[in-house]
Amino acid sequence: MSAGEDVTVNLPDALPPLTPVTSRALLAILVELTTVEVLDGPRAGGDRDC
Repeated sequence: MSAGEDVTVNLPDALPPLTPVTSRALLAILVELTTVEVLDGPRAGGDRDC
């Protein structure tokens, strides 16, 4: 695509239902886009580190 070309984006009229499958897909996308380390659980020490 070169500068000045039009881009058409088609959006649905309503949001799709947020099922567990779509929730996991959206979460996976966010994890891939973030630069923050994602932990599998609480850090050692739990709330004492706050």
